[in-house]
Amino acid sequence: MKRLFLASTIMAGCAALGTQAIAHGFPPSGVAPRASCTALTGLTLPNTQILSATQKSGYCNVIGIINKRVSTQDPDHFTYGIGFSLNLPNTWHGRFEMMGGGGTDGSLNADPQGAAGVELGQGWAVAANDGGHEDNANNVVGGHQDDDPNAGGSAHFAIDAQARRDYGYNGIEKTATISKQIISYFYGLDTVHSYIMGCSNGGRDAMMASQRFPWLFDGVISQNPGFNLPQAGLAEAWNEQVLGTLSTSKDVNGQPFIPDTFPAQDLQVASAAILSACDALDGLVDGIIDNYHACTARKVYPALASYTCGTGSHGSTPHGGTCLTTAQVDALMKIYAGPVNSKGQRLYSNWFWDAGIWTPPTAPGAGWQLWNVVTAPVPNVNTAINLTLGAGAIPMIFQTPPVVTPVGGPNGQEAFVFKFNFDTDAPKIFTKTAAYPESSMDFMAATSTDLRPFKARGGKLIISSSVNDGIFSGAAIARWYRNMDRRMGGRAEDFARLFMVPNMAHCGGGAATASFAGNQLKAITDWVEKGIAPDRIVAANTNATSPYPAGGLFDPRIAQNFPASGTRPLCVYPKIAAYKGSGLTNDAGSFACRPGGDHDFHDDDDGRGDNRQ
Repeated sequence: MKRLFLASTIMAGCAALGTQAIAHGFPPSGVAPRASCTALTGLTLPNTQILSATQKSGYCNVIGIINKRVSTQDPDHFTYGIGFSLNLPNTWHGRFEMMGGGGTDGSLNADPQGAAGVELGQGWAVAANDGGHEDNANNVVGGHQDDDPNAGGSAHFAIDAQARRDYGYNGIEKTATISKQIISYFYGLDTVHSYIMGCSNGGRDAMMASQRFPWLFDGVISQNPGFNLPQAGLAEAWNEQVLGTLSTSKDVNGQPFIPDTFPAQDLQVASAAILSACDALDGLVDGIIDNYHACTARKVYPALASYTCGTGSHGSTPHGGTCLTTAQVDALMKIYAGPVNSKGQRLYSNWFWDAGIWTPPTAPGAGWQLWNVVTAPVPNVNTAINLTLGAGAIPMIFQTPPVVTPVGGPNGQEAFVFKFNFDTDAPKIFTKTAAYPESSMDFMAATSTDLRPFKARGGKLIISSSVNDGIFSGAAIARWYRNMDRRMGGRAEDFARLFMVPNMAHCGGGAATASFAGNQLKAITDWVEKGIAPDRIVAANTNATSPYPAGGLFDPRIAQNFPASGTRPLCVYPKIAAYKGSGLTNDAGSFACRPGGDHDFHDDDDGRGDNRQ
């Protein structure tokens, strides 16, 4: 993997152009292109059109589309194809990065700089794609649009079986393969080291690549991965139905209005209650629960009881910023236990109790509130991400066959979520039909624990995840890692390491040390290219002062010890960051990575949702 390969023969036409490699090592100073940028528009590649090749300051920007076609399965007969972009630096240093996508994709990043924001500037070739479909006709890959507001909205593409596959896994493999062929032609050298990096659905892309295409990438960074997204979709429906029981009004679609069920001051109370139960378990009261495995329901439930209006010790006025109603406490317990069917069978993971349930105004991020309750308040409109992005994906992408619904209205996507049946609808994430021969768990889930081919090739995998980001359960990825470790004979750390981040919102933000992408990138390149495995990754906090109030609901030590403008180590799971007992609490050097205390490692069931548990 570290040797220089002779350039591939892309095809007969390219071979005739004389693609050659430097046989004795990659030049330390990098290499310049052997052809002009604009000449790439004439390059012939299998099932691929190069739509443009534009020289920009310091790099060549390539736009293309793979497997462009008109769907016969889609009643709208929309045009589909894997739109891609590739930036090729004027001086290339042998590295290639595939950027993962996000959400339901559908929007090409036409000028990819790298997932950490620095790769292209460091001489990497960087590619991105649109997941095989486009949400907006104003795009650079041909002007086609695959949305239909009366039939699935931005998730309409899932009516086409091939578009499902392209979104789930095929787009990454095709884009990376074609990109490497273009690189070989452009520089006369094959890629020396290949990487993929992404967050959320992009993190799923990365894990999927390590499992389905173990030969494709040397280093994989998967951040907050939606590795079992169809099951997480069950939790989205579950959470909204639970919150719906607290609703006292209807939205414009006639569905329960969710924003009033847990206003921000109530989530602040919930955060304070969780911290009162668990913050000290790691040895330092600082607003961060590092010993999250020890923060069990047995510890949290009594704290929630003490913050219950009327019966607790923190006031009696609902929504007054000091206590939670009994119904709110019951809802949190039900949500955090995870979705079940009428037989009590688990359908998705439970959740770690984490102070990040509240996202302080000075530490914004896509946390629990934005996913479950509200994003930007709009009168009588549900804006929680679960009821917008999620409400499109649940019927169209995660169900087989797709349940075609309009975006809005009394029978729209929201209605499907609130009426979702956990006995009859949940199993459909495993369903296959003649028209849709792959279930959503087939084409989307990256849950395999057999990584022997990836390990045998020498691949390295770094996963980072929020302890609880509001959409993907940190308990689920921790459980997958433990199961994978057992499958790999207890040697997972030889090639794969997991780093958990307390308080962090989805893909960054929150009252957390959430800034670490650059250090994570260095960690994977050092591991792949130098054999140096990361024992810790230093993460930074960007708040000038603690985002927690100095007193009131919160222990005053939290504001004193929170790592404002400082750093903390992210530790290799299952180790946790523990304060050494002296030194600045906003200095990673004052913390050691040590085993946690009490834990729930025995709980290794993520459920199935198809009554075959």
